[in-house]
Amino acid sequence: METRGYKQNRVVIMLVALAGMSVYLLPYFRYYYYDAYVSYFGINDLQMGTLGSIYGVLAIVGYCLGGWVADRVSLKLAISGSLVVTGLGAFVLLLKPAFPIHVGIYALWGVTSIMTFWNPCMKALRALSKASEQGRGYALFDMTRGILNFLSGLVILAAFTAVTKKVGEANGMTGLILFYGIEAIVVGVAVYFALLKCLPKSLDSNTEKDTSFGKNVLKALKMPTTWCVIVIMFMTYGVIITYNYVVPYCTAAFGMSAALAAIMGYAANGFRFVGCAIGGQIADRKGLSTMMLADVILMIVGVAGILYTPRSMKFMWMLIISIALLCMFMYSAQALHYAVLEEGEYPVEIMGAVTFIISPLGYSAESIMPLYNGWCLNHFSGLEGYEMIFKTFIGMLCIAIVAIIIFRKLTKERRMELAEMRKKGEEAS
Repeated sequence: METRGYKQNRVVIMLVALAGMSVYLLPYFRYYYYDAYVSYFGINDLQMGTLGSIYGVLAIVGYCLGGWVADRVSLKLAISGSLVVTGLGAFVLLLKPAFPIHVGIYALWGVTSIMTFWNPCMKALRALSKASEQGRGYALFDMTRGILNFLSGLVILAAFTAVTKKVGEANGMTGLILFYGIEAIVVGVAVYFALLKCLPKSLDSNTEKDTSFGKNVLKALKMPTTWCVIVIMFMTYGVIITYNYVVPYCTAAFGMSAALAAIMGYAANGFRFVGCAIGGQIADRKGLSTMMLADVILMIVGVAGILYTPRSMKFMWMLIISIALLCMFMYSAQALHYAVLEEGEYPVEIMGAVTFIISPLGYSAESIMPLYNGWCLNHFSGLEGYEMIFKTFIGMLCIAIVAIIIFRKLTKERRMELAEMRKKGEEAS
């Protein structure tokens, strides 16, 4: 399969990252403007919870069915169409519809932000970089998306605050929803034309009639590497989504002010940039699973540092280093979740079938870990609850190490091929 490669497609990958941010702005902005949202639509807390639940249910279904979409629908149409339809939903929302329609919009967003977007997006990203460039491609996507999320959140919040002081909260909320809707549509159109030019036509057409999605899924299920990737994703993502417990732990264990603890929480975005930049470069030079192994080991060091740093402000430097290590390399690991598939000998053309399996199972940590963490804090008193969570992290990451080692043994020949590709590429340059 011909592809222009990472260097030629960097701008396109960053545009796809912008799409990866934009498609989630509307489904999630209610959390950041909770009180204003409730007041604007005249709903109560239970109804707000209902909106989140319906979106979550459709998102889970979307992770399962998104793989079929990725292998059977044009990637550029799926990705851009998801953004356009998501944006159009904002205009319906501006009409302040009856609550059942309001729920329907969130159900629609559960489809457009996951089922028709995420898996096609991951497949497109793989096609935008050569086999020896997967680490940099996915890392650039994750790094750019993180930076855009952080900066746009600050800018939009500042703009919303300034506008509401002049025209009132209701008008400010109207402007906010209008902006999100237009932005999603504009980005969707831009991504369509960018992918139209850059995606290999043989891949994006998805018109192969002689292939069976069911057979491809069955084939992936029988491959032990598939289950290794699922374990790696579940264990590392379980730690990533639980990182927010570090902030209250720092407040309770070290006597930090809430403001200082919050600053350390926001600092994760800066560490994310560094981790993705370093991880992507090393992964493409030393091997994807090699970098993943290093990521997990350094995550363990970071978690152990947070857990065992003496609880005194004198040792704040140790705590900061530990948090930096954890943040940098957990995001580096996240950027490689799909990149490592290159070492597993999964053809790009059937990547949808592969993500049909690994996405819902690997990301199921998002529904399991919050329950476990809540149990820990409820069952154990004070800092003991946080300590149990962090010890669990170390246990999960050790399991991930075992899965990576097995994965590497199973993919030895493919990794040798990729190493030879990298060597030839370096000699040619």
